[in-house]
Amino acid sequence: MKFKIILSLLIVISHGCYSQKNLKMNIPQISDSVEKFELSNLSNVIMAKMITADPKNTRVAINENLYEIRDNSNEILVSYSKGPEKNSFFSGYDYSQNPLIGIYKEFYPNNSIKVKGIYCWFGFKIGIWYNYSEDGKLISIDDYDKGFDYSIDEIFQYCETNNIPLEKKESGLRTQISKYKTQDQKCYWFIQYPDYRKHCFINIQIDALTGKVVSTKEIQFPEYKEDSNRNK
Repeated sequence: MKFKIILSLLIVISHGCYSQKNLKMNIPQISDSVEKFELSNLSNVIMAKMITADPKNTRVAINENLYEIRDNSNEILVSYSKGPEKNSFFSGYDYSQNPLIGIYKEFYPNNSIKVKGIYCWFGFKIGIWYNYSEDGKLISIDDYDKGFDYSIDEIFQYCETNNIPLEKKESGLRTQISKYKTQDQKCYWFIQYPDYRKHCFINIQIDALTGKVVSTKEIQFPEYKEDSNRNK
């Protein structure tokens, strides 16, 4: 079915807000089912999810290379786009169920699913990720929670307790959280966040089994280093 290109559209939906005091994670669910990417079907599915929401003006941008929905505060709910490479196809995120934890999907040029999994806005993969061949066969499964007994909820609780900002920022200095596994299979959480008072990033390494803080380091903002050198 040929899909009509819509450059911009105002629709009536809303999106629940969140706060740093209410961060227990509602993690979206996915299955290993094979999927095809159809822009028109994607539109219908998302509209159906939001049809009962309270009225708000929300922007939707749709064209041959982009499908994006933003809520009334300009936060991304859904964003799929094509890369610049030849024969690239859509990949992107659906944050319509949770503003901080979304579903990532990547597709082959023939519209068949390539990869799907759960991803946190701050920079780490969650749970089971599925990988498919171009002809639609499930070829591998990766478990990104293995070795991380210190849970996502506990990481967010640590951030809340220590006043680490968890704003959903698309640009500028922001908190980043990542997972790391060493060659000997030891697992760690890494949290980096900006401390504007000290003009530096605070880097925290946490043991993923016990939750013990392994190290804390400060790294000056690059522009602050340059300004300091000029004054010497």
